[in-house]
Formats: sequence, structure tokens, C-alpha cells
Amino acid sequence: MPSPHPVNKSVANGIAPSTLLCGAGGKELAETYKSTGNEALDTLAFLHMLEKLKLEKRSGWVREGVKQAESISDHMCRMALMALMLPTNSERPLDIAKCVMMALVHDLAEAHVGDITPVEGVPAHVKHQLEEQAMDSFLNEMLGGNNNRQARERFRALWEEYEARETPESKVVKDLDRFELALQGVEYERSQDIRTLHPFFTGSIPNLEHPTIRGWANTLMDERRELWESRGRAEEEREGLQGLTVGCKVDGTSVNGSASH
Repeated sequence: MPSPHPVNKSVANGIAPSTLLCGAGGKELAETYKSTGNEALDTLAFLHMLEKLKLEKRSGWVREGVKQAESISDHMCRMALMALMLPTNSERPLDIAKCVMMALVHDLAEAHVGDITPVEGVPAHVKHQLEEQAMDSFLNEMLGGNNNRQARERFRALWEEYEARETPESKVVKDLDRFELALQGVEYERSQDIRTLHPFFTGSIPNLEHPTIRGWANTLMDERRELWESRGRAEEEREGLQGLTVGCKVDGTSVNGSASH
């Protein structure tokens, strides 16, 4: 039986071959940009490349038949604005400016590789390799000139910090990434009455860590529950969530709230 989802040709044996690289949806990738030797033209190529973030739709929504699905830049923009709303104090200090910048950079590589989603079966290390190659092209070939040194270093540091997920800022931006997904999901359920988005919630809200974002998510899930109840689908909503709640995987609790082992 054929797979219901596109198979990425780059993942045979878990290795991305140099001769055939595929991005989101198994689409063969164009060759990465090579410097012309003219810094002005290379810089302009980077600025043009950014348009792809505005045009490229988020793959998961497209797969579920969402009409006028959000773009990658739509997603990153709302994340950046939410980062400005985060509190910072002595107990949970955060560099808010860094969070905003990281939100705007974290999916930059998708301008080349597209939005590769988990259902495509691409191993994490292969996805990272594809995105790293894209970033190397952006930063070394497009922004490789002397006048772009600070920009190059800034983009590289933010992207690598996010990927490493070791600092408070990178962890909270990942929380924003997960929450924005759930937030958008509820909005599509409300506006388009889509009933197949349960996996977007079970894969995001249980992993939230930051208390402020958890608070937003709890309110959001209450709103979602009321929406489904108003449409006579309360049981369907409960079954779709599989008993998972906001932050339950971080807390190490099972579906009934008891500690898991």
C-alpha cells in the first residue's frame, strides 16, 4: 500500500545524498546559491530570498486542506510579537530582544528547504543537515562579504542557539513555536470548521514549559473545548486530545495526572 504521505528521497538509510536532496513534501531542492564575487549582488540575492518566507505555506496546514494557509513568515512574525509579551524577572531572566530576533530567524532555512513536517519521516539529523546547508549558503555565499560580517555572525549565532536548545531564550522560543501552532490551529478550526487537527495539539501543548505560555495555552484549550461543545462535538474533542494536557510531558504526568515512570 502506498504511503499516505510523501516520501522524502533524501532519507534513504537516514542519509541525505549529495546528488539528490529533497525538501518539504519530497520536492527536489534547487542547488544552493553560490557567491558571484560581487557583494552588492550577493546581498540583494539574500533580500530576494527572504520573499520565499512570505510565499512558502506551512506544510501541515496545506496537508489538512486549510484555505489560505499561513506562510512561514506569518508564523515567525506572530512568534516575535508574542516574545515581546513575555515577562522577565530575577527568577526567570530572559533577554527579550534576543527572543524576538530568534523568533524571526529560527525558520530562516525553510526559505530553501520548505517546512518539513514530522509525518514525512525525515530523521531529525537529516532535516538539520538540509537546513544547515541552506544556512551555510545564505550566510557564507550571500552574506559572505566584509560589509555583512556583523549580520552574518548575528544570524548564525541566533540560529545555532535555537537549534542547540540549551539557553532559556532558545527554550522559550521553542515554546512560542509550539503555542503559535496550537493558536493557529484553533483559529482554523473556528473559521473553517476543520476537524482533523488533533495531532497539532497533542504534539505541541503537552511539551510547553514556560509558565506564562502555559497560562495562554490553558485559556486557549478552554476556548477550543467550548468551540467543539458548541458544535455538539465535545466527545470528539476529548478523544482527539488522548487525555493530554498543557505541559503534561514536561511534568512527567500521565493522562490521569499521576506521575509516569
